[in-house]
Amino acid sequence: DQHPEPSFYETSVADALNAHEPFFLVFATPKFCATAQCGPTLDRLKPVAAANPDVTFINVEPYQLEEAETAGQLTPKLDASGNLQAALTTSEWGLYFEPWMFAVDRDGIVRGSYEVAISDQELEDILATISAP
Repeated sequence: DQHPEPSFYETSVADALNAHEPFFLVFATPKFCATAQCGPTLDRLKPVAAANPDVTFINVEPYQLEEAETAGQLTPKLDASGNLQAALTTSEWGLYFEPWMFAVDRDGIVRGSYEVAISDQELEDILATISAP
């Protein structure tokens, strides 16, 4: 992400669940995205997160990364065939492509699951559902 939102990387899923915080979990990787939708998805969510401070937004890198020889650069860890390898968390959530989004309420219940795209109305509706007391 050329302009990452730091708050998307400050809270883990475990921390959000333990704090009983509603959260929006996004699996997206702008730099290595296979669908070309990750960057636009994160860019679209940044103002939504700013407008909904009661909801935690968490972005998860869906692929295994390693530090490149050039300091400060991350590169994907490829398998023997040159393919991206899913991160453990991605596999645990049963995902096969990105971006993928989940809306989770205060009780840790997934209230919505969205692959690749979500309409503005769907986003507003699910945010209202997970942030309700």
